[in-house]
Amino acid sequence: MRAFRGRSGVTRRAALGGLALGLAGACGCNARKDGIRPDNLLGGFGSNRGEMIEPKRVTLRMAILSRPFRDPTINDTVWRSVDEQAVAPAERQALQANGVRIGRITGDLPRELEALLNAPPPNKVEPVTFLVPESTQELFTLAEPLDQVSLLLNLAGRVTGKDYSQASGFYRVTPEHHDAGSVALRLTPEVHHGQVQTSYQPLQPGPGYSPQEFKIANGQQQDALSDLTANLVVEPNQTVVLGCHPDQERSLGAFLFTASGDQPDQRTQRMVLIWADRNQMGVIDERGRKTAPLEPVAEAAPTPARDESPR
Repeated sequence: MRAFRGRSGVTRRAALGGLALGLAGACGCNARKDGIRPDNLLGGFGSNRGEMIEPKRVTLRMAILSRPFRDPTINDTVWRSVDEQAVAPAERQALQANGVRIGRITGDLPRELEALLNAPPPNKVEPVTFLVPESTQELFTLAEPLDQVSLLLNLAGRVTGKDYSQASGFYRVTPEHHDAGSVALRLTPEVHHGQVQTSYQPLQPGPGYSPQEFKIANGQQQDALSDLTANLVVEPNQTVVLGCHPDQERSLGAFLFTASGDQPDQRTQRMVLIWADRNQMGVIDERGRKTAPLEPVAEAAPTPARDESPR
């Protein structure tokens, strides 16, 4: 029995010694023939110096102009400079049927629109800026809560009436990097309504068989009108414009972009401007410093074929 224990002890010590050597090798503590020890086990990710590619992000700026109902500047003049054909025909027709107008301005804004944006205080409009990772959904508030609202929705060629209580209007904007430095925007209108309720929403599941985690959320019911989603590609010198056909009463556009005052002559109409710009893709070194943007690698021009024919 003593001999058996002795051999087992030797075996255990040998196994532990081998394990220690293995861990030392994994951690970079083992001697190498060239006498150089790796300083960073993650050095192979991104570059030879441990640099990592900067995450893709999008800067969104949004401005809301509020003018008297049927104001000629936002109801007519601006739209002469807006390319509504930038929205796909099927999407554009669905929006028009619901009183919504969306398009894109390329280059400088019309002078009348610039004058509204840069009006002297207190009428000056200050855009709100968001820096978000791409594919992150940003919810922009358009219509303030109303106790009761009745809408006529034209979805998939069917017109239905829907009554909401304590209803607010939103646009959910999802940006993604696109080709040639542009940004693709997905814009979906939403109606939030009803009493605020507490719900338990699942968090993103963890690895393996970790238990499901939940978060407590307080909110209203949300009607995302995905049939009225618009998709646009935006260049750095372009502006997305959202507005309405104000004469389509009880439409979604009238709900989102008009508001009633205490007096009939106090009714207002809104126009929304959105700018989108992607970050310059570069690398961030181990000290958190950003280096020069990454430039696309140009393909080598093909070598012209040599003329081997006899002369």
